Amino acid sequence: MDTPEQAALRETVRDFCRKHAGPQAWARLTGELGLTGLAIPECHGGAGAGLAEVAVAVEETGRVLLPAPYLSTALAGAVLSEDSALLGEGEATEFLPGIASGALRAAFVLLGSVTVAGGRLTGVAHHVLDGAEADLFVVRATDGALDALFAVRAADAVVTPAGTLDETRSQATVEFRGSPAVLAGCAAERAEELLRVMLAVESAGAAAHCLDVTVEYLKTRVQFGRPIGTFQALRHRCADLAVEVTSARATAYAAVRAAGPTGSPAELAVLGPLAKRHCVDVFWHVAAETVQLHGGIGFTWEHEAHRYLKRAKTSQLLHGNPVELRRLVSQRAGLG
Repeated sequence: MDTPEQAALRETVRDFCRKHAGPQAWARLTGELGLTGLAIPECHGGAGAGLAEVAVAVEETGRVLLPAPYLSTALAGAVLSEDSALLGEGEATEFLPGIASGALRAAFVLLGSVTVAGGRLTGVAHHVLDGAEADLFVVRATDGALDALFAVRAADAVVTPAGTLDETRSQATVEFRGSPAVLAGCAAERAEELLRVMLAVESAGAAAHCLDVTVEYLKTRVQFGRPIGTFQALRHRCADLAVEVTSARATAYAAVRAAGPTGSPAELAVLGPLAKRHCVDVFWHVAAETVQLHGGIGFTWEHEAHRYLKRAKTSQLLHGNPVELRRLVSQRAGLG
């Protein structure tokens, strides 16, 4: 359950997204609301909040499939802030004011074969979420013994936008050819789990929106002289979807709590992939039912349903597909 402050934040972000969910939303989202700086300390231009507040904003932007790299940028600010608190002020903290103001858009490169030597990165990564729009990359790289996060400016990498099923969010292939980098922290594994958690939260929000618009449609679409929402079979289908959406949101926020001050690395290691798998699978099912329950109009390009279906499918494949995540959860929970 939201705290009063989080409830107020949710209401503000939801109202903003209803009115300004287009491609030009970035300047207002960062300038007026300061949402990219939620988890960044005030000394670096942020709000000094935490991951729970970032999750609230991610859920609400997920409801409207906001076509902006909010998830990646806000989470990058949180990760760099966490590591600067642990390691002390370093070169990577110079990026925090830019992230907080929205001047720097960020993306994570956590998969792929990237190595570091002498402060320079070499390697390539595919399907980098929000990579085509990024000004800054937070990169997981190794030198054999070291497994850490590094900050690299996009201008020092070769970025090739990639075609994707989901046109509301960019992906890219990113190649580093001796790119200069600065150490951003040592919590590379945590960064990957946090990204999975935020994808889970976003999916829970998008699934809730799909259910809301479907229920509203069933209330207004009349057939045989009465709203089709009164038909028992359709009511049962919606009730089942409501249970799934509620379970997805509960799972997502259990993972957010595991990532917070009262959680633990062992708990997050299980709940991160578990939440991502469950929430995105629920999103996929609800989005598919949205298409079906809207009848003929649900299959048209003019209706929004296809965009949610595409987002659900691409999210299923990012940072672990359902089979991989199920295996990972089983191993970490000691079940396999």
